[in-house]
This record gives sequence, structure tokens and C-alpha cells, in this order.
Amino acid sequence: MAYKTNRRDALTALGGLATLGLTYPGARLLSQTPADSLKEKKFVFTICAVGGANIVDSFLAQGTGAAAYENLVTIPNSPFHAAPVLKNSIKGAIDMGNGYAQETFLKKFMADTIVMTSEVSSVNHIVAAKRAMSGDNANGGRTLPEAVAMAYGKNLPLANLMLAGGGYAQNGDDTSVGDMFRAQIVSDPLMFAFATHGYKGITDLAGAAEIKTGRELRNQLELVSRFHGQFKDSRILDSYMKNREAVIDTLEKGDTVTKLMLLDPAKNDLAKYGFEVSKDINLVREKFTNMGNDIYEARLALAFLACKNGLSNSATIAPSQNPLIADKSTPNAPIAFDWSHVDHRSAQNTMWSYILKGIDGLIELLKATDVDGDPAKGKMWDRSVIYIATEFGRDKVSGNGSGHHLNNGTVMISPLLNGNKIYGGIDAATGLTHGFNAQTGEPDKTKHMRERDMYGVVCQALGIDYMGRDNYKAMIRGA
Repeated sequence: MAYKTNRRDALTALGGLATLGLTYPGARLLSQTPADSLKEKKFVFTICAVGGANIVDSFLAQGTGAAAYENLVTIPNSPFHAAPVLKNSIKGAIDMGNGYAQETFLKKFMADTIVMTSEVSSVNHIVAAKRAMSGDNANGGRTLPEAVAMAYGKNLPLANLMLAGGGYAQNGDDTSVGDMFRAQIVSDPLMFAFATHGYKGITDLAGAAEIKTGRELRNQLELVSRFHGQFKDSRILDSYMKNREAVIDTLEKGDTVTKLMLLDPAKNDLAKYGFEVSKDINLVREKFTNMGNDIYEARLALAFLACKNGLSNSATIAPSQNPLIADKSTPNAPIAFDWSHVDHRSAQNTMWSYILKGIDGLIELLKATDVDGDPAKGKMWDRSVIYIATEFGRDKVSGNGSGHHLNNGTVMISPLLNGNKIYGGIDAATGLTHGFNAQTGEPDKTKHMRERDMYGVVCQALGIDYMGRDNYKAMIRGA
């Protein structure tokens, strides 16, 4: 069902964000506007493969052994394999899948794609997801989105855009991270634009001057309130008050409400209330044709627009965990990859196609878009890393249900990586992976790569150093 909204619905859905300010805790004052962002900004897009994306059901699929595929697809001039598109269903009653082939993705993007084998430290969804984001506290407890936001998003009002939940959305354990770099959680990407303006859309409004006067009066009343008297020395309250004035002012003056507006004007009375849609609406709609109904596509669209318009440089995106049933079929599985407990192969095959199709659209947009709209800065894709994060692997099986498994691997896509390579190896008979030498990239059957290694590779690709990081020079293009 497509969204249709009015101002009241928007504010209700967003919990009043547009009038109360943004949601990150104790947000600090931001002193500069998006236009002042660092010249050499870089981007990380973390795609959360929720529920356990098994690497042996995608680019490390095998034709023999415990998890063998019939009709395995080999990719010319590449070490990767692709699992074929299967006929999947929910218990034989509802068809699953979007028909997107892993082979299609690899033929388009194999030069920038790597598979990195791994063995993680937890099979608990929440714990493992947070460790996938923090590298199991590799960088003093700082999550990857926090680290990238701190390095390249110092002047961005929504530097760390969080379009996911669970352990993926948790803040890191590094208490020195500034609040402006903590996750800005967005629950509804189609409605989020309304949260960036405090009064646009209100009918019969005299004008901005009256709003300014009202806000000044509100501030005066708050200063003499009992609440302020009790909590005036609170750092959280002080930061919130400053942020409410500075960030909302920046977002309003920058017309963020228009830049991030994703609602279909043909189905909503936007013009009646003074709203316009993003000038890039047709650009994102071409790649994400079902974003009005599919929250994963809407999240991808919002992430792209926020980064394109100088608002964010780190975006974390999760797929929908609810089946999107239409015409007696769904493109995704119930509870995402965790449907593997019920039907391993159908869940994995369906969800890999689902997330890869979305990533395909995102990469195409990044390849076509100049950084800050300036051709001299190059394309956004030239400065981006896409990291497919997942909690853990699954049992190495070819049928029935599967449990959680520590052994796995991950996929990263970026022109900053030395792509079209598998780092590590696999025993086809068991489906278990082994690691590699971080500096040479050569397989090492005695070694396993951990969460800290995945974190370290992304950071090194983006030029972020920290104490204790290994050197993964074999994996970095041009290193």
C-alpha cells in the first residue's frame, strides 16, 4: 500500500521530530553548514544482511560438498561463483524472489567486488550485529559509521544516518565520540523529510517571522520553568537546546525538506501545503521503482539523497523483514535471512537477490553523481565503500532449515579495493572457510579473519587509521 499523508500524519509518525528537534541523544551544536563539508569527504554504505547471510550461498558457492549447488554459475575471468536463481516459496504457498541473478551483479561489478572469509565470535543476533559494526571493539569501541562520520562528516548535520535497527543501530562503546556522530535513527524514510522543517505545511501561517518570534518566546519561558531550574546543569539538556536551534535552523534554511522529499506528488497533496518533491525524485524512482511500498528501496533512496546533498556521509541500510506480498508473491523472505531456520536455501537465495538488486541501483546512482555536484571532485562512487554486514553465517547445508554458524565470509564493493578477488579460501567438502595473510592476501588454512579484520579493511580503504589496526595492503587498490 502506498503512503498518503498530511501534516498531522507526518508529525504523528515521526514522534514530533519536526517540532522537537532531531533524535540522537544529547546532540551537540553543529557550527557549520553542509556547504562547508570537508573537501575530501568519503562515504560508507553499510547494508545489513539481517539474520545471517551465508557466503557459500552467494559468491563462494560450490558445485560439490555439503552445500553444493546444481547448475552453479561460473563467472568468466573471475574467481567468483554465483548461485542460480531458484524457484522459492513460503511453504509452497507464496512465491518468493525478485528474479535478480547474482550472476548479473558480478558481471556488472566484479572488478570492484571482494569476498573476505571470516569466522566471527557470536551467534546472538544483537551481540553479533553490534560486533559487525564495531569490529568487536577494534577501534576503542567506535562503530564503523561513527568512525567514518568523525573522519569525513564533521560539518554534516546528519553525518551518521541510521536506516536499520537492532544491534546494527546501537551506539559504540567509545564515550569520546561526539553526539553529532552518533546514529540518527530514521524509522520511516518516506516521511523523514517532514522532520527537517518545523512549520512548513501548516496552513494559514502568517510567516517565518511569527515562527521566529514564537520560538524566542518559548526559549524565554523555558528558562524560567521548573524543569530548566532542576536540569539546567545537565549536559544532555544543554546540548539538546543548542542543537534544536542550530541544526533545525541549518536544515530549514537548506530546504532539506525538499531535497529529501520522496513522496509521490501524484498520490499526495504536497503542493496544496507548499511542499515540493526532490529534483532527484525521478532519478531515484528509476532505480527504486517500488520505494512507495518497499521500505528497503525507500531507505536506499533516502541514503543516496542525504549523501548527495551534503547531509550525510555514512548510511546504514537494512532490508525489510516483513514479506511484501503482492500478486500472490513477495520479493523478500519473512524475517529476512533468518527464515533460513525454516527453509535455508529458499531464504538465502531470495534474500541475496533482494539485497543485491538494491545495491545495484545504489551503485548506478553513485557512479552517475558528482561529489557535491562538482565534476572536479569526481563521482561519489570513487570515494565510496559498500560493506555487506551480517551477524554470522549459517550451517553449511543444501536443504531443510539451518542454524547459526560462526564460520562465514563477507562481501565488500568499492573502487578503493583490489577487487575481483577472494581473500581466504574454502574447503568445498565441508563448506567451511579459512583465512589469509593480511599483507600478502595469500590463503592461510591455519588462520581465520575476525570482526576486527573486516572493520580494519573498510577503514584502511577509506584512509582511516587507529591504534592496533593491521595493514591490509594487498586488499587496497594502489597500496
